[in-house]
Amino acid sequence: MSWLALILTLLLEQVRATPSANPVYAGAAAWADRVARNLNAGKARHGAYGWLLVVGAGVVLTLVVFALARSWFWLAALAVDVAVLFFALGFRQFSHPITAVQKALEQGDIDEARRVFTQWRRRTDAGFDPTDLSEAEIARQSIEFGLLASHRHVFGVLFWFVLLPGPSGAVLYRLSEYLSRHWNRPHAAGDAGVPPDQFGQFAQQAYAWIDWLPARLTALGFAIVGDFEGALHYWRNLSVDTRPNVAAGRTLILAAAGGAMGVRVLSPVDSARYLDPAVQEGGALAEPGPEALRSAVGLAWRAMVLWLVLLLLLTLASALA
Repeated sequence: MSWLALILTLLLEQVRATPSANPVYAGAAAWADRVARNLNAGKARHGAYGWLLVVGAGVVLTLVVFALARSWFWLAALAVDVAVLFFALGFRQFSHPITAVQKALEQGDIDEARRVFTQWRRRTDAGFDPTDLSEAEIARQSIEFGLLASHRHVFGVLFWFVLLPGPSGAVLYRLSEYLSRHWNRPHAAGDAGVPPDQFGQFAQQAYAWIDWLPARLTALGFAIVGDFEGALHYWRNLSVDTRPNVAAGRTLILAAAGGAMGVRVLSPVDSARYLDPAVQEGGALAEPGPEALRSAVGLAWRAMVLWLVLLLLLTLASALA
């Protein structure tokens, strides 16, 4: 039933994408802010209590609803799966904006490309300033932002959805990823949100543990459906912490994707920090352009098809056993 729920959700999303402003997202954000306001005393342990109240409550509620639906009728359980996945998954949330940037760059309209990318980026980074971005940097950052979004909205969700009962894994992953950002974001003066203290440390570390294996599977998927040797070249020579770490997982995904496409995806700063100059020169990655944006979307699509086929085979093998 998991495979069928995924297929139905992806088809539904192609017809109607999840709106960025909806009661589900607004409710989750309001609950996270309320928990933070009531529990934040500046210590990491208070963040752990808050994380359990937000993520734990979401997972338990999902499990209860799914169990009740399954005890009534399997179609009801399938409907719960699809409903939760519709708000947890989001392939079009990155594929459509990246395609819009690509078309603008192909037409030579760098101002439109900058406007589209800025609007897209500011959904999660309100203070993003695109003023000094060149055409190549707009293309590179669009690829970077889009591939990370595909991981956080598709591949990471898919992994935990398959692993845990019902759609509880999808809720666990999406809420964990959201809190790791939301409770650690910089705040302007007068912002009613969480101050940048130790409260968000647990949320960030919890997400690092939850995302450790999905990040590596995403990188592996990109390698399999792209240039495997190129991806493996950068994966092997990447100097990152092997322990659960959000930055390390992000860097691994981008390095593998860049090698799989033959395009520079890591920023110059990250390349200098995590890769030796000889490794960069040996990879001979091309500078990103409009064509690279199309390649990035294709890479994500092929990786998604790969994991769906593998899930289908596992489902059939389980049914026949």
